[in-house]
Amino acid sequence: MDPATPTFAPALRALGGVVALGVLAVAARRAPWSRFAASEPTHVYLGSLLFLVLLWSIRATLPGVPALHLLGVGALCLCAGPALALVGGAIVVLITSMLHDAPASGVGLIFIARVAVPVAVQYGALATSRRVLPRNPFAYFFAVAFAGGAASFFAAAMASRVVAQVESSGGGAIGGGEFAILALLLAFGEATLTGMLVTLAVVYRPAWVATFDDAHYFAKR
Repeated sequence: MDPATPTFAPALRALGGVVALGVLAVAARRAPWSRFAASEPTHVYLGSLLFLVLLWSIRATLPGVPALHLLGVGALCLCAGPALALVGGAIVVLITSMLHDAPASGVGLIFIARVAVPVAVQYGALATSRRVLPRNPFAYFFAVAFAGGAASFFAAAMASRVVAQVESSGGGAIGGGEFAILALLLAFGEATLTGMLVTLAVVYRPAWVATFDDAHYFAKR
């Protein structure tokens, strides 16, 4: 599913808009807006959104395949937290949709598939790792940033596929299994991007990564 060319059925678009607004309302209420009292977190956050807008503009298309591109949403979730990632992701969706003249009625579904789903998967990977994995920063780097980034992208790709299939009443030039293989290949790129960005941030600017807890990962045994 590409923000440049969505053609969603009216009922599906309306439902997506309602759900998206509900998710955004909860996220806006829970977002730690106090972080932006200082200039550095504000600049980092806005710079991250600009980076995502540019990233979403780099995509390749194949006949019969919904346009896919790297998302960077998992990295935003780990660095800004899930609530601010949802709010920022909504801004990215709006900007990219306007840049590509996408109908406003389809923005809600794009937000759900490409922002809400990967944020939920990425944060789920974080919560699971904290419960079951050793308190080690490498668990965060590999299980959360790398593996979680891959899982979040794959979930977003499959959610986009489901939405596109429902909207078009099935069919398509490529089967679900073939699409899943393509999504898995691209998920490795997303994993590399997320793992690299988050690891570098933790090493050189740990204050930029809201979900990396020194007290947890460097706890004395």
